[in-house]
Amino acid sequence: MSLIARSYYGGLRAAGVPAVRRRLKDAGLILCYHNVVETAPGAGCPGLHEGRERFTRQMRWLDAHYDVIGLREFTERLTSGGSLRSVAAVTFDDGYAGVFEHAVPVVRALRMPATVFLVAEAVGRSAPFPWDGAAVHPPADWDQIRAALGGGIEVGAHSCTHPSLPRLTDAELEREIVASRDLLREATGISPQFFAYPFGHWDARVRDMVRAAGYLGGLTLDFGLNGRHEDRWALRRVNVPAGISDAAFQAWASGCHGLSTH
Repeated sequence: MSLIARSYYGGLRAAGVPAVRRRLKDAGLILCYHNVVETAPGAGCPGLHEGRERFTRQMRWLDAHYDVIGLREFTERLTSGGSLRSVAAVTFDDGYAGVFEHAVPVVRALRMPATVFLVAEAVGRSAPFPWDGAAVHPPADWDQIRAALGGGIEVGAHSCTHPSLPRLTDAELEREIVASRDLLREATGISPQFFAYPFGHWDARVRDMVRAAGYLGGLTLDFGLNGRHEDRWALRRVNVPAGISDAAFQAWASGCHGLSTH
């Protein structure tokens, strides 16, 4: 993280800006992580693999300052007009093994619900995801996933193969949206209720197909908080990059995103 960014976000925290925004803004936060590892590695896609110590610190801060709820309750508040002030949800994209090894024990100890969005056809694969190159950060296997379910830990669909959905034909798109849910239900006995768009890529056609498929909501990577009566199939998230400072994390959680962390 650059010195300029550290000074900027440190100044925001010192001035109390994130705290004021949390108290005044009636909009809910959805955090997005990808992987959590023992120690932040030098390999793999930059920004995706957060060290366990930093992640634990972030979750403890979140637990102290937010009412952390599951996605179903989050969307129910959106549609009913319930308060979303200082409300948060925690999500993970891709289904890395590290999430189940390192992140799930942390959120479970804090009694915080979380949703892990799985790439259905990647589960159990020994090879890393393509964007990680030769780095050893494999997806979780079904035994790890099934053992983690319950106690607030849920799975969502993140497509079958993680393509950019707007580029697909209607038939290809339907398979990624519908077949991924079917595969997850067959493997876990649970039918996912939420869908996260791979790479955060979506458009009106993709959104409409996710809704028509019967999902309760769709999650983007568009930065921001979610106010009352938000579009449930285009929910915004705060994508948390590995290595973000505590001050920047707290600012981003409140909706302040003035500078890149790099």
